[in-house]
Amino acid sequence: MTVNLGDLVQQIGSVEITRVVEENLLVRTLYFELQSPEIDIRPGQFLMVWIPGVDEIPMSVSSWNKPEAGITVLPVGEATKSMTRLKKGDSVGIRGPFGTSFQPSYRKQLVVGGGIGIAPLRFLVRTLVGRSSEVTLIAAARSASNLIFLDELKGISNQKFQLIISTDDGTAGFNGLATDVAKELLSEQQFGGICTCGPEPMMAKLFGLAQSTKIEFQASLERFMKCGCGLCGTCSLDPNGDLVCIDGPVFTGNQLAKIDEFGRYQRNAMGIKMKF
Repeated sequence: MTVNLGDLVQQIGSVEITRVVEENLLVRTLYFELQSPEIDIRPGQFLMVWIPGVDEIPMSVSSWNKPEAGITVLPVGEATKSMTRLKKGDSVGIRGPFGTSFQPSYRKQLVVGGGIGIAPLRFLVRTLVGRSSEVTLIAAARSASNLIFLDELKGISNQKFQLIISTDDGTAGFNGLATDVAKELLSEQQFGGICTCGPEPMMAKLFGLAQSTKIEFQASLERFMKCGCGLCGTCSLDPNGDLVCIDGPVFTGNQLAKIDEFGRYQRNAMGIKMKF
């Protein structure tokens, strides 16, 4: 792996939030404009977002309609909680985009999003539908109150797009896990590949389904990250040292087969292994 020092100064600078959309009781999508003509963002890539006086964190892009970009935030830690309190007219710092993207090579795709993992897949689905690909999206969450983007996704008018909702508690759509829905779909239809983002144990089970059906697989991984450009090494994966910020965040099935920790554990900010 070679780190391009130019990535360190891939600095867009300060941007003003142009609108804030409440996706549910907790989740917010922040929109802002990236005016540099050289910037283009691909589904699955991320931005490093600096919240003044708080921290800089990586955030997947959930919407890109040049020059407007959107990032969707679930308040978990100090930085994300601060982000959900931001309002129109507030400013944040932006670097990027960074990382790899989803690049499905087949026309018929199964896309599976769990929880807040649906955020980058919203961008992916819009892109695939625009290319006239055949897309089935499983939007999964613990409960109906945790689902996001449903009105938008239901409004996609395209005969080649199918939306399936799944909740663990049965309050909306299929009562059960996204992996159960995926297993049934794969037994009934021939898909070219699976693209997924969400809880890693879910993605690991989907990888097993992809292996058994011998189809393409791509997954977006999340790890603790500081620099976003390959220098700090905090997002290194066992055993080969692949970096989520450069070699990922989107990894292929061939790559994931060589990553021992996939679906098993991740490291916290102190580098300590934490089982899923």
